[in-house]
Order: sequence, then C-alpha cells, then structure tokens
Amino acid sequence: MASERLEAINQMLRHARGSAFYRGRLPDRDLGSMDEFRRIPFLTKEDVRRESPHGMLCVPGEDLSQYHESSATTGEPVSAWYTHRDLSEIRERFARWGVGFQRGERVLIRFPYALSSIGHFVHAAAQHAGACVVPADSRTTITPLPRVVELLRRLDITVLATLSLSAVMIAEMAEMSGLDPRRDFPRLRAICCAGEPLSPSRRELLEEIWGIPVYDNYGMTETGPQAMDCRARRLHPWQDQFLMEILDERLEKEVPPGELGELVVTSLTPRAMPMIRYLTGDRCRRLEEPCTCGESASVEIRGRAADTLWIGRRPFDQWTLEAIVAELPSRRFWRVTPTNEKLRFVVEREREEDKIDPDLLWRLEQAHGTRLEVELVPKGTLYDRREPIAFGMSAKPVYVNREHIGAPG
Repeated sequence: MASERLEAINQMLRHARGSAFYRGRLPDRDLGSMDEFRRIPFLTKEDVRRESPHGMLCVPGEDLSQYHESSATTGEPVSAWYTHRDLSEIRERFARWGVGFQRGERVLIRFPYALSSIGHFVHAAAQHAGACVVPADSRTTITPLPRVVELLRRLDITVLATLSLSAVMIAEMAEMSGLDPRRDFPRLRAICCAGEPLSPSRRELLEEIWGIPVYDNYGMTETGPQAMDCRARRLHPWQDQFLMEILDERLEKEVPPGELGELVVTSLTPRAMPMIRYLTGDRCRRLEEPCTCGESASVEIRGRAADTLWIGRRPFDQWTLEAIVAELPSRRFWRVTPTNEKLRFVVEREREEDKIDPDLLWRLEQAHGTRLEVELVPKGTLYDRREPIAFGMSAKPVYVNREHIGAPG
C-alpha cells in the first residue's frame, strides 16, 4: 500500500513539474520514501493567490475546460482551472454521493453559480445521474427566498442542495409564508450541504426542522471536492484522489487517528492545477472505523483553524460552539463573541416563551469548562425579516465576531 501511494505521488510530481512554479520547488527526480515527500515545503493560500491566475497551471491552455475563483472575502481571489478530464472525474464520483441522485427526480441548487465551483459540480453530478436540475443560484434578486420556497412546492423538488445555514433560512421563510417544512413539501426527500462545516448538532437541527436526511460533502475552490457522505451519512475522503495529512499544531508530524490536527492535502490525479502539500487551514479528525458502506476511514471537518476561539488555553471550534447552542431552547440563528474569560452568545428567540434556565447555563459551563453568557433577542436582530426579498441575501455565514478571534495566549 505504501509503495503504491508513493508511486501515485511520484506520478503527480512528474505531472506538476509542467508548471514553472512547481519546477522551482519540487525535487527533479522521483522520491524514494514518504520521508522525502514530507520534506517538500507546504503550499499556502498566499502562494496560490500570488501565482493566480496562470502560474500553477500544469497543462497547455487548449486543454482547459472550466475556470473558477474563490469568493475573495479574505483577500485577492485564488484561481482554479479544470480540464475536461478533471471535471469528468469529479462528476462521476460526485454522482455517487450518498444522497443517491435518481433519474427523473428534481434537484434545486441553491449555491452561488458566478465563479464559485460547488454549484456547478452538484449540477453536473445530478444530471450525470439522470436527475433534472433547477439552478436557483444564491444571493440573487432573481431567486430570493420567497421564490425558492415557491419553486420547492410548485416544481415538486425532491432534493435541495445548499449551505446548511441557507437550509435553515429557507425553512424560516416557509414558516413565514404559513407553511410547515415537514408537511408541505411532501416530495422533498433529502438536503445536500456544502460550503461550511456540518457539525452533528447542525445536521440534527436540519433533520428536525425538515424531517428528512441531510448529506454533507467537503472541498474547496482550490481542490474541488475531497470527501463526501455515504448513505450512512458519514464523510469519507476520496483516498484515490487526495492524500490527506492531519498534522499537529507545529505542522511537524501526523497525529494519530482520532486526534484533531490541521489538514494538509495533496492531489493524486493529474489535475490542471494540482495542490501539493496544501495547507488548507482546516481543523480535522480522521477516524479509522469500518462503515456499513465498505469504507474504512472517515473525516470530521471541524472548521477553520483561524476561526477557532480561545478562552484561556481552551479551544472552541464551530463544532463545539454549535454543540453549546444545540442545548438552548432557541438554536437557529446565533452569533458569539469571546472575551478573555467567557463566551457571549446572542441568539434569536424562536418562540416568545423561550428563556434561558440558569441551571442549564451552569451545566453547559461545567461541561465546556468556561463561563457562558446567553442573550435571547427578538427575531430579526441578526437577520432582518422586514423585507423578505432581502432575507438570506448575505454573503458567507457569520457566526463569530472576528475581531476577537485569536490564538491561545
């Protein structure tokens, strides 16, 4: 197995030397061991940004088939190019997503289409499986949430593909229209999520609201999809297409299975723009447990390392924050602000009778080892409902007041 993996890496390195960027940073010969591979310098997002749009291309321009960019919310955009072979590889694998796209059903895609990649990948995979696609796009006045709710009902949509927060907002809009998400969309059988970490708490919330299973996948603009849920709703890495290293906080060695670390990814197939030892910035955990689908490994994507909150030396990633919110009487829309000694949550009240029990707050503080403050605020405080067309039109989800994010002291 190790020799096969090393040969796959060497094939990729031969391909990658087709770009001037990689020729200047990769050994000019095949590697003899994985230790040699681990001496290759990390690729950073700043490297990719600096080399965009053409510097990392490993194929001739005439082989290119599709172009995407990141949203540039944290700086200049990064480029991602794909050949026809790349797209076919993604489409065919994605069509085997655990949701099981079926011939003749209808899939509404509520992801951004302009330069973003995930909407196009889901679109192609669903059509490849024989489904009919409704490209509803996202953050556009053409398909605001009231129209999305109308499309779900009028077109008998069977699968909704969207951000997990967007799925909550669509349910909220349905309720504002006098509809019950569990009852009034009888053909809807599943929700497919991407674009942000899907914690067990968030998945449970969505399945409770909609009464249907929720499937996840993981990827990024630079790499395309890297992992997807099976039918058992466990997230399995695409091990034949990517090498996933999960490294300790010093980025020096791999952590044992079950421990949290930072994810570093290497492409194993000859992509137009392969990533070699790419520092994703995501906190991740690998589990070596047999699954009913036959896979032996799964991953948990816990969110951006840079977004992890620290209270003293105790980390709180998105999974942990959502586990706290999951115990509250209102759970749909929230923000958190860290201070030196506590976490302060602002949560939109879902029902007038909702209140915070001091005993519950004490139990949560004991369980998570930090002081907590929770303020329930009226609906519309975090997400304005006064203009239904504007509801849900914000950019990427925001859960944390970023100016307070920092590393441990």
